[in-house]
Amino acid sequence: MRTNISRVDVHPHRTATSRARKRGSALVEFAVAFIVLMGLFFGLVDFCRAMNAYEFVTFAARQGARWAIVRGSACATTATPPGPNPASWCEPAGSASTGATAADVQTYVRSLHPLGIAEHLTVTTTWPATGTGCPALAPNSSGYPTNSPGCPVQVTVQYNYAFGLTSLFHKTITLTAHSQLVISQ
Repeated sequence: MRTNISRVDVHPHRTATSRARKRGSALVEFAVAFIVLMGLFFGLVDFCRAMNAYEFVTFAARQGARWAIVRGSACATTATPPGPNPASWCEPAGSASTGATAADVQTYVRSLHPLGIAEHLTVTTTWPATGTGCPALAPNSSGYPTNSPGCPVQVTVQYNYAFGLTSLFHKTITLTAHSQLVISQ
């Protein structure tokens, strides 16, 4: 009978130590893989949070511009909302003759209530007098821009988003959105 020498274990004590080494290396491999996977998972969660914040910033800019276009200088004379006094609908804080101010738009945008974002928004409202139906007028005597129908209003919203779930990547980015619409009343 022939014996296959390649299958004979001449060192039986090495088998036990090699199995122990394999178990130890499996634990190390698992730890490394777990750390990498958790880093990817928390990075994905942080990225999703950033996308959610950016979506809110764009939503806030659109809503601020929409709110401002229906509260122009002619709002009190053309508004037809329900209720006994349509002019009260037009004047959030200023007078009905000037329309919405930058502070009014900022107050409205910050009232949209996203969790932890609204109070940290920077809202800038401008009235560039460059529309086709917009008279090129200087700001009125009270210091507010002329919010005439046909003129554009531009709302810019900024938010500083800080990546914070991953300890390896600690960075702040500025999310910015612009919305420009034409004042209707």
